[in-house]
Amino acid sequence: MRIQAIPVFQDAHILRKTMLEALSDHAYLSHRLVYQGYGDGILSGCELTATQDRVILNEGTVFYKGEMFLIKEPADVPYFPTNTTTILKLYISEPKEDRSLRYREMDLKLTEEDIAEEGIELCRFKLQVGARLRFQYQDFFDRQTEFDTLNIIHAPYAVKDGSSLSPEITRAFAKEMLSMKNLPGEDVQFCLQLLGRERPAEKEMLAAYISWREGKALKEQSNEALYRGLVRILKKAGNEEGLEDDSPGRKKWKMMVE
Repeated sequence: MRIQAIPVFQDAHILRKTMLEALSDHAYLSHRLVYQGYGDGILSGCELTATQDRVILNEGTVFYKGEMFLIKEPADVPYFPTNTTTILKLYISEPKEDRSLRYREMDLKLTEEDIAEEGIELCRFKLQVGARLRFQYQDFFDRQTEFDTLNIIHAPYAVKDGSSLSPEITRAFAKEMLSMKNLPGEDVQFCLQLLGRERPAEKEMLAAYISWREGKALKEQSNEALYRGLVRILKKAGNEEGLEDDSPGRKKWKMMVE
């Protein structure tokens, strides 16, 4: 029994039905079987950047309602200062058809309402008049700065049976923890695991580490709760090393408005 068939395309060869079926089977295996049981969220890429007036979603893949979707080129959306929390979401349409294709469409929208049932959150921010949106961070704590900063903490990254924190966030945590002196071996091992992972760390894994480190069960496992748990651990490690204990919301940057 054949378990793999890859069509070979050559000049002057007839395009046969079996070749198209092989392509369809390959796509099915990639999308349906490899990520079977995954929750909605980002699979890879989808880095966010910003210009003076637009948020840009770069190339990547997302998983939504049992299907993987490829974002082949950057897409952007204009943003405006509102002094209120604005959420950027990615929406994927229901299947559409024309005479030769079955397809879906993607759209980016900014909303001030957190509609949990719809779309995939990419980021949120609260922009002040005259300010420019930042997408680079000074340190791990800077990711939760309230104003004028792209916050990707709430963005779901697809994992088995659900979603989790961005691997960019967990790797940033691991790097800052490993910069501490006299770090216990258990922390070193956990941080090395975070740095070596190709996929996001599952919520259960992060929650178990936070619970072990703090000596009590972590009751909530939302992205925000996990991030705040990592913040507490990093601050405690910094205090033990004799570093200054910065409050999470404190701004450590300066903004100039023309």
